[in-house]
Amino acid sequence: MGPLYKYGWFDFAYSLQLAGLIGFCFGFLLERAGFGNPRKLTAIFYLRDFAVLKVMFTAIVVCLLGLLYFSVFGWIDLAKVYILPTYIWPQIVGGLVLGIGFVMGGYCPTTSVVATVSGRLDGLIFIIGMVLGSFIFGEVFPLLEKFYSSGQMGVVTLSQVLGLQSGLVALLVCLMAIFAYWLVEKVEQRFGDPETLPTGSRKVKLAATAVLVALGLILAVVNPDSVISMRKATAEQAIRQPQPSAHPAPVKPQEESGFTIVEDEGC
Repeated sequence: MGPLYKYGWFDFAYSLQLAGLIGFCFGFLLERAGFGNPRKLTAIFYLRDFAVLKVMFTAIVVCLLGLLYFSVFGWIDLAKVYILPTYIWPQIVGGLVLGIGFVMGGYCPTTSVVATVSGRLDGLIFIIGMVLGSFIFGEVFPLLEKFYSSGQMGVVTLSQVLGLQSGLVALLVCLMAIFAYWLVEKVEQRFGDPETLPTGSRKVKLAATAVLVALGLILAVVNPDSVISMRKATAEQAIRQPQPSAHPAPVKPQEESGFTIVEDEGC
């Protein structure tokens, strides 16, 4: 079960190397998708090209379905996955500030790095602005500390907020994604340039829609929450009633493992 780092499958140094490799692949794919170009990124605000929405929404759906299916199969323990706590008011303000900066500068933090590596000077200026802004925020933090921690809700998920099981939430997100993809394509056809917009087979789109709905329906029926609860109850019962073994496995002292999580700061 994962996450692998928290189970000691590799050490801290290897985790940094792996993070660097993942970051390189992520940046390479962003650049190849055209997200190092501010005109490509800001085209969404002019209703001409919704590539940003399509890519990000696809990433959300893939992550949601992947985590829930992996949890159902017992390949990942969602309780070990770090989730940022919610501070509703400062996060709303932060989102507005990020959105304004996105419209004005044409980049978000990640795409500015991609643009800089691709040789764009405006991307470098954007990064310098983020560094200066972070420094200024650190200096004035004592004045903003009370607002910074306002609206604390703790660690919450969408299923908890809506009062629905996670499988049903996954189905609703899949349906919302399908509707969003259909809607933005209609908008692109109205305001965008047909010569620059990507084209796709209608049969492929229908097949992808059917697969997405099917994956969501399966999760809604299976109910990952109940599966996880049953697996947890079974594990707790096995701990309370250990089975005798003729050849018990030797217990390895923790100091020999070379891996100890002192505090879970997330990953």
